[in-house]
Amino acid sequence: MKKNKLFFIFCLFVSSSILSQPLFDAIKLTTNEQFSKADIAFTSELTAQPNNGDIYFYYGENYFKNDNLEMANKFYQKGVELNATNPLCYVGLGKVQWYQGKEAEAKASFFKAVTLAKKYEYSNSPKTLEITVSLGKNSSVTKAKYVINSEATVLMKIAEVYINAEVKNIAEAHILLAQSIKLESFNPEAYILTGDAYMEQNDGSKAIEYYEKAEKMDEKSVKAILRQGQLLNRAKNYNLALDLYKKASLIDSSFAPAYREMAEIYARAGQFNNAVAKYKRYLEINNDCDARGRYAGFLLEGKHYTESIVEANEAIKCDVNNVYLYRYLAYAYFEALPPNYILGLESSKTFFLKANEDTKVIPKDYEYQAKLLSKNGKDSMALIYFLKAMQLQPEKVELNGEIAVTYMKMKKWAEAISFFDKKIAGNKANINDYFGLTRAYYFSKDFVKSDSATSQMIRLQPDLALGYLWKAKVSVQQDLKNEKWLAKPFYEMYVNKAKPEENKKELIEAYNYLAAYYAEKKDCPNVKIYMQKVIDLDASNVQAKKVISELKC
Repeated sequence: MKKNKLFFIFCLFVSSSILSQPLFDAIKLTTNEQFSKADIAFTSELTAQPNNGDIYFYYGENYFKNDNLEMANKFYQKGVELNATNPLCYVGLGKVQWYQGKEAEAKASFFKAVTLAKKYEYSNSPKTLEITVSLGKNSSVTKAKYVINSEATVLMKIAEVYINAEVKNIAEAHILLAQSIKLESFNPEAYILTGDAYMEQNDGSKAIEYYEKAEKMDEKSVKAILRQGQLLNRAKNYNLALDLYKKASLIDSSFAPAYREMAEIYARAGQFNNAVAKYKRYLEINNDCDARGRYAGFLLEGKHYTESIVEANEAIKCDVNNVYLYRYLAYAYFEALPPNYILGLESSKTFFLKANEDTKVIPKDYEYQAKLLSKNGKDSMALIYFLKAMQLQPEKVELNGEIAVTYMKMKKWAEAISFFDKKIAGNKANINDYFGLTRAYYFSKDFVKSDSATSQMIRLQPDLALGYLWKAKVSVQQDLKNEKWLAKPFYEMYVNKAKPEENKKELIEAYNYLAAYYAEKKDCPNVKIYMQKVIDLDASNVQAKKVISELKC
């Protein structure tokens, strides 16, 4: 353990010796994904040292790690122009060339960087450092002499390209890292990168071995701890990964990647409120466009629709081409209370307009486009998108109900019946589906099947007045001459369950029928009771007043 502490103290000493403290702090901001703050710090450093190649390289890295290849290249190139002997800026140029598929040019740049690095002297410190470290009040003082090798740094940076680029060269990365470790055996970064190389080869046991070596060298290396968590995350050992991310955040509360990784794990587990909380913390540290957009997605998944709308719109201000932000808005506008179907449809249309071959369009996108079109009265177009969504996910049986309702609005009863039946066959039917089926058969004049559907409504919700109303309506059609007065018991059930303030028209229908029944039976008092109920609901009802005035009871 004493040796570990020596390495950690030494690494801090080296960092502050080779790089000025302000530059070291700026690089840390990049590592912590605080790209905007790092931008300000690097600008300040360039004002003080306008010809320092190291600053241009690490400033370029800030842009590169924030996915801005063009600006990164600009700073690498400027560094070469102003400080032609600085090897790091050639690594930067080579990195951009490698990512652009210009492998020959990239290798030439890397060769130039390594050649320069063999002769390069750090301007602010000697190549050989002697340090004195006290390991505690009860420990002896230890002296150590190390060579700080610029070639080792260059080799590591080149290896990093080979590991992280889409076109990889893991074998070459291993060779470069082995050389780097020989030159600078005390640097934990080389061990972290070696672990990364093994991770790309899906060799988890070797990867963890090197990450643990790096952590032993620097017990507070949040990067080494993060990598171990990412390895466990990949192995689906989410709880242990979460523990490591928490450990990293406790060591450095400004280490943004730890919060992002925690948010992703919580989201994967369906704990969206926890995911939102962690991503909110990430945003407090790194409030960039991409992060804000991802946060909008987490809010959507957590059903915080209004907040998701706000965050997505904020992210669009600085990244209008992020197609997925329009997806979030389409979904959120539909689900929010109150919903905004007009803006939702505009967002959905924009999503499909901006989508290209790289966009992952999912069935849900078609589904929400259909729902929004339907809510905006564009039923024929809605149907196209509903059917597309159904075609892409035939297992989503409940979509048949949406399609059936759309056909109902278009008064295509046979088609509606067909899709209601499909949903029922898939054991996904609810009372609304049986209500739709009741009406579809009713308007198709198939009153036997309509009656069967109303029976299912009553079975599912025996206290719901609506089922008895439609049972009565169907019974009327099956007994047009009132020979059996089939509807009477159902209208009676309906008036006992319906709320007068919500069902005025339907209750008048029921009272008129029951009054007619009692008139047929010569039951004057009951006729008067039901006609008076009609007047109570509709004081201007001429027919009811006339009946009452003619009664002789």
